Amino acid sequence: MKFLVAGLLGLGAAMQAHADARAEVQHAFEQVVDAGGFRGYAQGRVFGPALPAMAGEIEVVFPDRIHASTDAMEFVAIGEQAWINALGVWSAVDRALVPVTTFDMAAMRRAIATIRDARVESASKTSQCAAQVYRFRASGKLPGASADGDLRAWICDGSGHLARLEATDARSGERVIVDLDWTRRATVRAPQG
Repeated sequence: MKFLVAGLLGLGAAMQAHADARAEVQHAFEQVVDAGGFRGYAQGRVFGPALPAMAGEIEVVFPDRIHASTDAMEFVAIGEQAWINALGVWSAVDRALVPVTTFDMAAMRRAIATIRDARVESASKTSQCAAQVYRFRASGKLPGASADGDLRAWICDGSGHLARLEATDARSGERVIVDLDWTRRATVRAPQG
């Protein structure tokens, strides 16, 4: 009887830890949505599988303000307007030429709701904070990456902020990494000059 009770208590604790891990990951992504955007450093096919991989700074203000700066290009998109920086000169361009779409708030919240199989994988230290690394699965467009495969999230101890997101697409194996920067709020303005 003691073994049965101990086994049931152990199973209950494991189920509680699983539920808590899922809630912690969901809360971290909800903080990004509630903040109205994010800023950080992104690597991979950030703007979709059909576009080339990139690495650089990115600022996003939901739903449709994006500033990306890489070694190869820099652009700003605000609503239906877009600009590209070529040789230090900003030029207005057709919005269709800028490789980003708007962020659908309802779709991001639906993707957050699909988070499942969350578990703490390890502890780590990022440039932002000491963090717990969570492995989980989700479907849809999370803030920062599409989520149709395995994901890992570095979540800051104490604040619960998402410090890093690593998403690996189940079909292609492509990986996107976003290191978030919470030192200041994301702002995206039309370029001057």
